[in-house]
Amino acid sequence: MLSASTSDSTTRLIVTYLAQFVLGAILFLIFNHFSKIYLRKFLRSWARSWLAFAVYMFSNAMLTIVISNNQYKVFGLSLSFLAQVGCFLQVALISIGTYQLVQPRAIKKKELIGILFLSVILALAVVLTYSHDPDAPIVRYVLRRGSRTFILALGFLVTGLVVGFHPSIMSGMGRRLLSLSFILFFFSQCFYFYDVISNALGHTFEVPVFFGLIDMVLIALIGISMVMWLLEDEREKLRKANQELDSFLYSTSHDLRAPIASILGLTYLGKTEFEEEKARQFMQMIENRVKKLDMVIGDILNLSRTKKFDVRIDNIDFNNLLEDTITDVKFNKGATAIKLYYENDPQNIFRSDYNQLKIILNNLVSNAVKYHRLNQDDPHIRVTFKKIQEKIEIVVEDNGQGIPDEGLPRIFDMFYRASAETDGTGLGLYIVKEALSKIKGTISVRSVFGRGSAFTVILENRLE
Repeated sequence: MLSASTSDSTTRLIVTYLAQFVLGAILFLIFNHFSKIYLRKFLRSWARSWLAFAVYMFSNAMLTIVISNNQYKVFGLSLSFLAQVGCFLQVALISIGTYQLVQPRAIKKKELIGILFLSVILALAVVLTYSHDPDAPIVRYVLRRGSRTFILALGFLVTGLVVGFHPSIMSGMGRRLLSLSFILFFFSQCFYFYDVISNALGHTFEVPVFFGLIDMVLIALIGISMVMWLLEDEREKLRKANQELDSFLYSTSHDLRAPIASILGLTYLGKTEFEEEKARQFMQMIENRVKKLDMVIGDILNLSRTKKFDVRIDNIDFNNLLEDTITDVKFNKGATAIKLYYENDPQNIFRSDYNQLKIILNNLVSNAVKYHRLNQDDPHIRVTFKKIQEKIEIVVEDNGQGIPDEGLPRIFDMFYRASAETDGTGLGLYIVKEALSKIKGTISVRSVFGRGSAFTVILENRLE
């Protein structure tokens, strides 16, 4: 309990220390949590440094209470040692974490224990020096409080400069804010060091009350900017990993097509050269399976192209785009028996990404051919093109098999196939949706099972 003689300024100081103790404990929990998620050693060291800071602030609060109640002789020396150890350990741990941040070589356990042991010995030496000399209160004050503020300031300055300027650290708003908050905390500790020196020289100087609030704001800013930086860093790593995966899929799928073409050529020769019907049947089975594999690889290539290449806006003549698409699918099974209804209009010109539109239209027309009913009187595919203000509407409609109602919500999912009787890969409509997301387009479908389907694509006419 505080005595009645405790001044308002002392009370505010104690409350400030306790508030910083709480913030230090919260930062310890935050950093420790992220160290477990991201498995970063420097985060674990920084987490422990904030735990040491919490011990430092709590010891300061208790020490202030003890001094204000004239009980220093009973508890003062041990609390001074605890505060000194907390401060020195924080600087040691934050320095170790900074080293782990920029150096691939891990710190050996013996080295880590040695650094921490040295910090404790140094803290003990500072506290015990002149501890029983009644004529050296100023020296003790400078040694204890002065060393704490100076070393803490130096540790945060080095950390802030490393975080802000080391080339191996990913740049971003979080990194800049974290570096700035470390350096600002350095300046606040420099102010406290100036206060110590001024008091030691006999110039009475009282730290403004609001400086405790500034410290708390800076500590909170360190925690927020650290979280921002981690999220930015992980996002950048994820982006690079996705790029590498896309490149791997693209190159691997592309390289697989050559041996598949060779296998298909051999199966064709086998069917023409073998006289035994059984052997020709086996060749046909091999050919069918290889074609299915080629179809999957082709869809993977399309998906890779969709994700890999940036959007390029050009003038597109929809008549030519549809003609190119028909050329690609006209040799598909059953395509020659299906009529195409489309009104060629020279005004059907707009601006978008040709490659993405080619992938979209190719998949929609291919699906219309693949899932058709060739045994009816008029198997057909109808394609319409409309300009609606600054939007483009493209509809691909067929009178084929249609889609069951229970399958409609999932047709754009990866690897989903509405019918198990077809040779589809389940990637076509997923690729369509991914391609549309890159060119700011949407797609919807209406279908009646047994009567046909209509896919409606809405695009922006990218006039800019």
